[in-house]
Amino acid sequence: MTLTWDAEDKLTRLKESLMPALNAIKNLKVEWHIKDNASKDKTVEKAMTWGDNIFVYPYKDNLQNFAEGMNFIFDKAKPSDEDYVLLLNNDVVFNDIYSLKNMINIMEKDNSVGIVGARLLFNNTDLIQHCGVVFDDKYKFPTQFSSKAKSNELDKTNRLFQIVTGAVLLTKAKYYKNVCTDNASGINGLCETFRWAFDDCDMCLNVGYIQNKKIVYCGETNIFHEESASLKKNPVNKLHLKGNLEKLVSKWGKIYKIDKSSYT
Repeated sequence: MTLTWDAEDKLTRLKESLMPALNAIKNLKVEWHIKDNASKDKTVEKAMTWGDNIFVYPYKDNLQNFAEGMNFIFDKAKPSDEDYVLLLNNDVVFNDIYSLKNMINIMEKDNSVGIVGARLLFNNTDLIQHCGVVFDDKYKFPTQFSSKAKSNELDKTNRLFQIVTGAVLLTKAKYYKNVCTDNASGINGLCETFRWAFDDCDMCLNVGYIQNKKIVYCGETNIFHEESASLKKNPVNKLHLKGNLEKLVSKWGKIYKIDKSSYT
């Protein structure tokens, strides 16, 4: 499931790297659902030529937040409970055909896993963009672990975290739809009152602590992520950052663990 806005070039690069990765996974019926938020470029026109298993939903504006947009796609896709659901940003590039398969293998081998995240590198570097999210002793809110550090062998190891980023996040429909069941939209899924920040954190904490499933970071991936490409053009997340953080701490502050010191 991918949201996009005026990013024909990025979405095309994603498609060119994603398709080989999906084709390498045998016996898996795949659909890619894309919501276009009123792009003024040729995103819709181009994406609609990409194949019968790629579904494009042109939307009237760019006002929905990430949670609302993902829930819109989820509702359109109508996956069965056991179907895999992949949250996928448009500014991502898969550098091999094995990364996604390795993420799926984690869920297939252990039914206690509810979410799998991925090692993400800044574009054209070996610098960590994401290798898990931790809670710091000083600030007590979620921060990227080891961000911008040079990737090492430990980063390539599968590990448990409380949170992984929603930029590349694998789960199942039955977990996704139970994260929030009282959205104003009437669609179950991500909590829509988190506006452009911490919605993925809320999802992971729900799946981990309420649905009692493991959150696994997959280090066996080789994926580039530009990080917040659309928000750089339209930084609405900054307007809601403080309120989102207060909501997260109010909701989960007595539940999540201060855990940064547990990771090296």
